[in-house]
Amino acid sequence: MVLRILVPLILCLTALLPAADTREQFEMQVRPLLAKNCFACHQQSAMGGLRLDSRETILKGGKSGPAAVAGEPEKSLLIGAVSHTLERLKMPPSGKLSADDVAILSAWIKGGLYWPADDKAAKAAAAGEYVISPEQRAFWSFQPVKAPVPPAVKNTAWPKTEIDKFVLARLEREGLHPIAAADRRTLLRRATLDLTGLPPTPEEADAFLRDKAPDAFAKVVDRLLASPRYGERWGRYWLDVARYSDDSLNSTKDEPYPNSFRYRNWVINAFNEDMPYDTFVKAQLAGDEMGDKYAAGTGFYSLSPEFQDDRVDATSRGFLGLTVACATCHNHKFDPIPTKDFYSLQGVFSSTDLNELPLASKEVVDSWTAKKKLVDHQEKLIEKFYENQRDQLADILASRTAQYLLATRNLASAAELDAESLQRMTAYLSEAKKDHPYLKPWVALVESKASEEEFRRAAAEFQKLLLAVMEEKKEVDHKNELTLGLNPNRDDVAGASLVSLSRDKYILWRDMFERSVKDSAGFFKTSEGIFHYNKNGIERFLQGHWKSYLETQKVDLERLKKELPEKYPFLQTIKDKDKPEDVHIAIRGDANNKGDLAPRRFLAILSPGERKPFSKGSGRMELAEAIADPKNPLTARVFVNRVWQRHFGRGIVGTPSNFGQLGERPTHPELLDYLADTFVKNGWSIKKLHREMMLSATYQLSPAGDTVNENKDAPNTLLWRYNRRRLDAEALRDSVLFVSGKLQTKVEDLAKPLDEKNTARTVYGFVSRRRLDGTLALFDFPNPNSTSEGRIITNVPLQRLYWMNSKFIEEQAQALAERLHGDNAARIREAYRLLLARDPDAEELKMGLEYVPKASWASYARALLSSNEFEFVD
Repeated sequence: MVLRILVPLILCLTALLPAADTREQFEMQVRPLLAKNCFACHQQSAMGGLRLDSRETILKGGKSGPAAVAGEPEKSLLIGAVSHTLERLKMPPSGKLSADDVAILSAWIKGGLYWPADDKAAKAAAAGEYVISPEQRAFWSFQPVKAPVPPAVKNTAWPKTEIDKFVLARLEREGLHPIAAADRRTLLRRATLDLTGLPPTPEEADAFLRDKAPDAFAKVVDRLLASPRYGERWGRYWLDVARYSDDSLNSTKDEPYPNSFRYRNWVINAFNEDMPYDTFVKAQLAGDEMGDKYAAGTGFYSLSPEFQDDRVDATSRGFLGLTVACATCHNHKFDPIPTKDFYSLQGVFSSTDLNELPLASKEVVDSWTAKKKLVDHQEKLIEKFYENQRDQLADILASRTAQYLLATRNLASAAELDAESLQRMTAYLSEAKKDHPYLKPWVALVESKASEEEFRRAAAEFQKLLLAVMEEKKEVDHKNELTLGLNPNRDDVAGASLVSLSRDKYILWRDMFERSVKDSAGFFKTSEGIFHYNKNGIERFLQGHWKSYLETQKVDLERLKKELPEKYPFLQTIKDKDKPEDVHIAIRGDANNKGDLAPRRFLAILSPGERKPFSKGSGRMELAEAIADPKNPLTARVFVNRVWQRHFGRGIVGTPSNFGQLGERPTHPELLDYLADTFVKNGWSIKKLHREMMLSATYQLSPAGDTVNENKDAPNTLLWRYNRRRLDAEALRDSVLFVSGKLQTKVEDLAKPLDEKNTARTVYGFVSRRRLDGTLALFDFPNPNSTSEGRIITNVPLQRLYWMNSKFIEEQAQALAERLHGDNAARIREAYRLLLARDPDAEELKMGLEYVPKASWASYARALLSSNEFEFVD
């Protein structure tokens, strides 16, 4: 039915297209239509075996046959699929195309499927190469940053800065209006919490309210930006992006980094010193090549969780707002990022090693290293002794396997056997099911109540089998050691030709000598095999010279450890390998299925002209320069958007780490470009960027509602008011400590747990990848195992219960109560000024005076601490 309706329109369109306009028609209508609706799945990805990026691939088709028949749209699968007239093929997934779009494609097919003969993209596609189309390059975030002129506005009295003109022009265009400005107390509290993560003091509030000068608020902003508390607040935001942690990702044990705090403090200092952002970026990629001041910056990578794609992902999302790691297994489905580009960046990081950069003299380092070698050697000596005794003991015990079996049936003297080994054997035989068949004859004898002679024969046969399996296991291990060159940690283990026991023999060996069993929850846990003993178990078998030898070695080890001083301070950094190498594409993400080599170089979509491979070491510095290049269209945009997000509650681009197709489009694209352009022109100064945003009338708006505006823009996407929001975990904890008078503001080094005794700023607390602090997790602290673009804000009952039951809150409420002086009314007023930077109104004062005689001052302080006004910033 649809095709019958379209036929007249198709014929009319075809007749109206002169031959000279065929190419223009294709470029203006057909190619953009295919690019928008089809290329994501049917270009390099070739889903269903179908590509739609050249005439040849369309005629060839995919698994369902040719996609189109030249001259016959009614017989073409493409038309049936996009118009949803076919039962088995309905494309694109987002819904059928409009009648106009179907008509354009039908007219194109009717005209013979014209495709330009000189189309470089089509030729490259036919050769299997990835080519970025003009449509992909035209995407907004890949366009150069412009320097837009602020637009004219009707309400010329409202704007304070150029920012306001961009915001107001959009509001006026949509029939909206900015509401009134926030009162001075609200504005001071907002700015102080924004820049320092702490509330203003009563003295600061009084001084600001007294200052009637036009630049009074500007002086407040400058004072806050000069505070060391500023770097602690804004440095923490960057640590979210950097997936900073104080320990490595280890699922079996705690493994803290000894010097992780040096990167954390370097970031804080970088913000306090207003390090230019382009320098800040370069230092994290290649600070070891820039001098001592910048080397700590490479903690961005040396403290990473070490996932396969982690460094590429953190680099691309953190600095560029692109999800390059999505191209690990296949070309990016939506953005012009081929798999080869992912492995080009992966090669940069694969050509680097973790490194320790000493912060002590060579003499100190050499002395410590020499003493540490002695400790390591002694530990290996003792470990080797244990291993030898363990193996010998296993051989001895296994040689009497038959006696252990018979003793479980009271057919051999238990007095001659090791009691614990006999107990293990008895428990093992009592288990109903075995994962190997070798004890089935024994079980059958038990069930049939066989004779003693039959048991003895079966026990001897099982012992003979077990000893043979032991010898075979030793031969297997020896052969594999030779194959691996006595190095089981070689990189090419997966490709080595190794040998092993048969499955059943290995299970038998495991149960006897290295057993793992499931616990009640179904998880595997390590359990010693019947004849396997750990260090403590082995020692009870040692006597005479063997025992004396071990005790002597242990004494020597303790002496060497006491002589070893605390390790010298060092930076955890990265360095280039001696021989940097390109890596192969891992086809479908399988490292064992190698494709072409991917030259180390920058992303094609961000590289104008011919790309040159990186040639300086790993290429980290060249990558850093490409990212920090002022001509790069993404770096400045991404960062100014992150700063805007923290000040206004939402970025101009609502997906701060994704400026690609699946990311949100900017609500104010010209404003974003204005900020990015100004940022670079101001020498990449972050403090100047703060100042420009905060001195705008937009930032100084009230959070109050407006019925007319809410009916048109309830989410406040267009910024007609200020977005009220809850403080994050760090600001909440720090503010509680601050108003209680217990906050220690000195700079901390080694991170410590955030328990009740720790009164340092939260940024200095221990952040764990393995077990995140419970309070941080409760209040939506990000997962440090991956880069984070923002905090997910939740509102759950457990958060309210925290204020009611937390020992930390209880102690701080008591400390706050002890700060209050005077009669009851004076104490209530002081509490309000400390917590909320204002005096209580008459009703609040009345309620307080009625409450405190019935409860304790600590209870009253806790109530104020848990109030929404304290928890939220207006």
